[in-house]
Amino acid sequence: MSAQKNDRDQLMNPDSVPPMKLPRKPASRSKTAANDADTVAKDTQTNKAASSGLDRFLSKDDGVYYRADEESEPRKLCGPLRIVAQVRNQDGGAWAVLVYLRDLDGTLKEHVIPRAKLLSDQSSKVLEELADKGLWFSYAADRTKLMLQYLQTSVDAPRARLVPRTGWHDSAFVLPDQVIGSPAELLIYHGGATAELATAGTLEGWKTDVAAYAVGNPIMLMAISAALAGPLMAFFGMDSGGFHIAGPSKNGKSVACRAAASVFGIPNRYEKSWQTTATGAEGQLEAHNDLPLILDEIGRAKASDVAAVVYMLSQGQGKSRGRADGGLRAMTRWRCFVLSNGEHSVADYLKMHGVPVNAGQLARLLHISAERRHGAFDDLHGHQDHPALCEAIAKATERQHGVIGATWLETLAGTDSDTLRRSLEQALSKFAADYVPAGASGQARHAANYFALAAFAGETATAAGLTGWPTQAAWQAAATLYTDWLRHRGGAGNEEDRQILRQVRLFFEQHGEARFTRWDRDDAIVDDHGPKTLARCGFRKTEIVCEDGTASGAKAAETTYYVLPQSWAGEVLKGCDLKRANRLLLDHGILLPGKDGKASKTERLPGMGSPRVYVVLPTLWHSGGDDV
Repeated sequence: MSAQKNDRDQLMNPDSVPPMKLPRKPASRSKTAANDADTVAKDTQTNKAASSGLDRFLSKDDGVYYRADEESEPRKLCGPLRIVAQVRNQDGGAWAVLVYLRDLDGTLKEHVIPRAKLLSDQSSKVLEELADKGLWFSYAADRTKLMLQYLQTSVDAPRARLVPRTGWHDSAFVLPDQVIGSPAELLIYHGGATAELATAGTLEGWKTDVAAYAVGNPIMLMAISAALAGPLMAFFGMDSGGFHIAGPSKNGKSVACRAAASVFGIPNRYEKSWQTTATGAEGQLEAHNDLPLILDEIGRAKASDVAAVVYMLSQGQGKSRGRADGGLRAMTRWRCFVLSNGEHSVADYLKMHGVPVNAGQLARLLHISAERRHGAFDDLHGHQDHPALCEAIAKATERQHGVIGATWLETLAGTDSDTLRRSLEQALSKFAADYVPAGASGQARHAANYFALAAFAGETATAAGLTGWPTQAAWQAAATLYTDWLRHRGGAGNEEDRQILRQVRLFFEQHGEARFTRWDRDDAIVDDHGPKTLARCGFRKTEIVCEDGTASGAKAAETTYYVLPQSWAGEVLKGCDLKRANRLLLDHGILLPGKDGKASKTERLPGMGSPRVYVVLPTLWHSGGDDV
């Protein structure tokens, strides 16, 4: 039996723990009611809480009693209820009373009662909450007054710390029904919605029936590794982010995510839908703090909500919101590895619905194409086709799930955190040295960290005997998919720079003739036979050149554009950082600089004298493509 569970059993037995003694460095703590049904003390002695002076209250195994004086008979106030600890939050505030009770079915439960509530005009609500949990109360007219007095006793009870969300706290991993590790004091989970964790089957069964299918299938292997990476993000200080697996319907991408969900729970319950609001997404992110968050089918969500959620990932906290009684509510906070899927990439989905796509969004959910040899798979493992393989995996995850996740958390909690952090940093550095191109942008390097983190998690779990995969399988899958990501992206350059180039090219593709007056003569006279230009942005001059540089070479036409300043800033580069865009275009030889080195230059134009204009050269169309 674990040390922290022993601490809890002792707290339930008033004879076994001196009232001033605090639990030190417990190993783990379980508060599953079914497992702890025998922990209520069977003695009838007074609760040690009576040391506070209110010795008229007696907490027995069948309920709480009150005795008016030494000569009177004790009368029963309620069913089994014991004060076991005085708790507070991580900042030393929000003091509360932790009680254990038995409901009318005899089920053991715990409840946290804020001390401030005992003194407020809402104090009667305290008893209503206990009654709602199934605690029996007597019909005595003074029961409310006496019960509130009882709940303020035991000020010398052991101390415990309230934890508002799952994840790492004081070197231990806190789950709603368990604390894994060795915290310095008793930790009590006291949060809202939580990830739906569950276990079934065995570790060996999961390795054989689920994990084995990932061998030879990079997407499934990386999806499972991503689930294992959730609890590791705290060790590297990474922002929330992850992978978005995109591909045709029924090709196996969702099944890969189901396999990932089986690491911690029943897939169809652990997985969440993209169909949520930004506020709902905040709650889901916090519920999966230090765990993987798996979102199914991006097509179910509004594009505006998708954009908001993707941006929200790396912020790590929700919006500030006011309380009804004034002040601010505690903000939601999170750090989780996200795995998403859908028929379209994040960028394509937003574009389809007219929502602007920003580089930051693409750097948070990294695109993984699910179009492999057989749907989302490369190796069918003896099955006739990928639908048959998907069916086998889906059925296996229903039988085998959750055990691997619990074992993984125990493995991490038992590992020296400094050693783990150093190993992780070394692994990420090596992955970057091996696979990130020289001169890559910060975005490409940042993305490599997510692939490397997932691979490190998969490889570490394999070394611990938890996956059954061959050594280096996770690293090979990460290298394959990161290389594919770079190729799909168009290179290791900066996404904002590529977006600027794409925007400038698109403008001249669409408006090169309609919005630029034809200007064919050097004496600044407009071609009178050209069509009338509406909403003019400037002028265009087309020249015939030899492609090979010789007089007899093949002929080609090249057009130079002269863009007026207001049109340049307000239309061609609308929404862009003007200084950054000008510097980029100068560096790529797309803009002809003035004698002063600036992006614009003085030019004599038909009917306009000699204003400063932006001269866009034909190199716009062959300046390195999207690979910048």
